[in-house]
Amino acid sequence: MATSSSVTLDDGIGFDALIAELDCLVRAGVPPDRISVSHDAAVQWVCEAHWVYADGPDDACAARRVDAQLALLRLMLEHGADPNKRKNRNSTPLAVCCRQFATYFQERALEKLALVLAAGGDPRQTKDPALCMALGLREMRGEIFDMPFRGDAPPGHADTVYQAVDMLLQAGADIEALDHRNMYSPLFMAAHMGSVPLLQFLVARGANAQASNPDGSNALMYAAGDVDGLAQSRAGFSTTWQRTGDPVATTRLLLDWGLAPAAANARGRTPLRLAVSAGNLDVAAVLAEALAAQGKLVAADVRLFRGTEFEARVAGLTPSAPPKKPAKAKAAPDGTAQRATWARAPGLIDGPTDWQPNQYPQWLRTCLKEVALRLGSGADPRVPPGMLYLEYDDYFRCLRLSRTKSYLSRSGAVTLEARVFDWANMSVGFSQQEGDAWVRREVIDFPMVPCTPPTTDTLCNAIGQLCARYFNTQA
Repeated sequence: MATSSSVTLDDGIGFDALIAELDCLVRAGVPPDRISVSHDAAVQWVCEAHWVYADGPDDACAARRVDAQLALLRLMLEHGADPNKRKNRNSTPLAVCCRQFATYFQERALEKLALVLAAGGDPRQTKDPALCMALGLREMRGEIFDMPFRGDAPPGHADTVYQAVDMLLQAGADIEALDHRNMYSPLFMAAHMGSVPLLQFLVARGANAQASNPDGSNALMYAAGDVDGLAQSRAGFSTTWQRTGDPVATTRLLLDWGLAPAAANARGRTPLRLAVSAGNLDVAAVLAEALAAQGKLVAADVRLFRGTEFEARVAGLTPSAPPKKPAKAKAAPDGTAQRATWARAPGLIDGPTDWQPNQYPQWLRTCLKEVALRLGSGADPRVPPGMLYLEYDDYFRCLRLSRTKSYLSRSGAVTLEARVFDWANMSVGFSQQEGDAWVRREVIDFPMVPCTPPTTDTLCNAIGQLCARYFNTQA
């Protein structure tokens, strides 16, 4: 019964029926990568442990189902299932296995991971670093499932994660790799979670305690507070910084390792200021003591503690009085970060996607890429690539230009997008954050014959008009 056509099963038939049907299909010669369970690739469905518990089985039934999942995963891999095949927002079977370790469904997770790695699963081919996912990184901006490292974690939960990390490292995972938003590496996640044991574990395996992300934020800043401004995000686009673990002990450990308490990132945020902004005054007090020990605590730092329970403790420290220096002209930003987003966009537009050709046609890729290349050359003074960031959004298949690294802000974004339902319209619009809402202020519509976009000149001119109007760029 071998076939090259795709087969899709309905997950409504129940777990046991699905296992039996999948087993029959694979043994009959259907390539595993051509089988889906509803919207999931069948191999990914088999790797996902929570399906075992979907209808509330008893312990004996759940254990039998886990055994069945493992046996089916082994069978699929033996019959050619690709452990690095991407589907569903660029996930892979290996990525699904890694995400199991920060959930309550860890049964036999190490065995599944071992099977996928042995079949050629590559930790370097996942959308986000496999190590970060195993430690709890999720899809929303800033979202971490930290349950293995909480004080109330089940016994052995963290040890299982540590074993998974060692397996991934042996398979070639990069312990310094950042997620696709350049927010988290395994070390930054550990500092954010306030986990001293995890920090010590990672450094013992080669993680650089002194590392910083492209914005200049280091582990001490992640331990102190809301490095990436997640608390200011609105409309459910991210999660806020949450105080977990033991950030005071984490801060002391990082200071012992030589991280500088006076360091500032590209936004001028220091660990002390981040801690105060996040309300972590006990962490801020430790940082104030470290600054005083280095002669770098200033009176403005001490004033941050007025009216708090730490006022007397910090007031007893001796602030330094640095000599006055002549004022220097503030150097204008060099635009390196902004230009990097323009240089990166064409490759992302041409990159792999989960959309089918009719959902993301080649003409739209070509149109978006030509606009990005034209404006990225700096030919239009109204759209300076050294001042504006360019973001390509694969989900909406659009381009966004903004003055800030995150387009979700009060300064807003100029967006070029097509109407994906019938390809009969393209538009250039400006929207901005207002309270909890994303409000569209202006839109320029371009009705078009389906699959025939406006010219690059037309679209670039419309983008230039809105940039000049709303970003005060050169007219």
